[in-house]
Amino acid sequence: MGTIDFFGATLPQAAGYDVGANEASGPVVTGGGSDEIVLYAFTATAIAGTWTRIPDATAAGGARIGNPDAGAAKLTGALANPANYFELAFDAEAGRPYRLWVRGRADGDYWGNDSVFVQFSGSVDAAGSPAWRIGSTSSTVVNLEDCSGCGVSGWGWQDNGYGAGVLGPVVYFAASGRQTIRIQTREDGFSIDQVLLSPATYLARPPGALKNDTTIVPLPGAGTTPSAPSEVIVYASTVPASGIHGGWMLVPDSTAANGIALGNADLGAPKIAAPLASPSSYVDVAFEAQAGVAYHVWLRMRAQGDSFANDSVYVQLSGGVDQSGQPLDRLGTAAGEAVVLQDSTGAPLAGWGWNDTGWASLGASIYFAATGTQTLRIQQREDGILIDQIVISPSRYLTTSPGALTNDQTIVK
Repeated sequence: MGTIDFFGATLPQAAGYDVGANEASGPVVTGGGSDEIVLYAFTATAIAGTWTRIPDATAAGGARIGNPDAGAAKLTGALANPANYFELAFDAEAGRPYRLWVRGRADGDYWGNDSVFVQFSGSVDAAGSPAWRIGSTSSTVVNLEDCSGCGVSGWGWQDNGYGAGVLGPVVYFAASGRQTIRIQTREDGFSIDQVLLSPATYLARPPGALKNDTTIVPLPGAGTTPSAPSEVIVYASTVPASGIHGGWMLVPDSTAANGIALGNADLGAPKIAAPLASPSSYVDVAFEAQAGVAYHVWLRMRAQGDSFANDSVYVQLSGGVDQSGQPLDRLGTAAGEAVVLQDSTGAPLAGWGWNDTGWASLGASIYFAATGTQTLRIQQREDGILIDQIVISPSRYLTTSPGALTNDQTIVK
């Protein structure tokens, strides 16, 4: 226990709550025991489809995971392979009952925007039989409105029971160790900032109020909450000379951010077939990132002469890992990802454009093994390319581009 994925804290003196009550009967409860599992939604290890991180000063850590209200119909059951979901990782003990609590908020305080399906990687029922498993259509439902006509208002804590004062079934795990919780869309227009799995402190009572809640459960023993990861925005004009090597240089360009671009002159060099462990022509960019958080890399580039032979680079990372924590695309190796401005064969090139590591689709997100300073390395793949902006996004541009693929004029702030 005690990682960023799950935490607990000593419960201070405070009045209790009535399960299903609308308001707390005393001071806000701010922690649980050392066995409590508390997850901040913004630390999600996977975010798919319409779910996204959203800055929110009222949410734990300053951000929530939200699914915008598009008026979609309520799903009647969980999906084995959903398009819209997010996942969080935690450790739990086998054979121990845990109560699930979610702090959520319905867009417009509307009851049609207030529910999700919840699944786990290794969950079982009291008899030890698999239940609510990821990859199946079995799930438990968290519905913020406590009963028909009860209404919703602001943030509220709810479990998987339905009805005023009704607690839902507890969850068990088949084996001790790392688990995954998946939260699927049931109704859109719902946001979540905290998820608790409680074997003790909140086994029979919620961490906060059902309506207009302000409870933020902190890290164990820290007395503070983690902050949401920041957007990383780098202009070519801010890259120090010490990070620029080989054929790369800073060049004036009135259409670039701050009037400066990173350029690699078109000398007709052949395309380099794979990233190099020790390249001679590259740019290193330092930035800060949080461990275990999904980020997406975007480059704004321009091909000299709008030629498809001048439109690509390789990218590597000093501390990159995949979703399972395995080293990925590291500096000093021949592993890396290509960023190609022409997004598909035959697609036109015109002026500045944004792209990621995908080809005709969204590229994979990246993660980092440790929180702190990281290095993004841009290696030559084809010469004759310009770059003026680098965006490494955990939220705003996690699933959408900062700008257009051609003739772009976006300067990200």
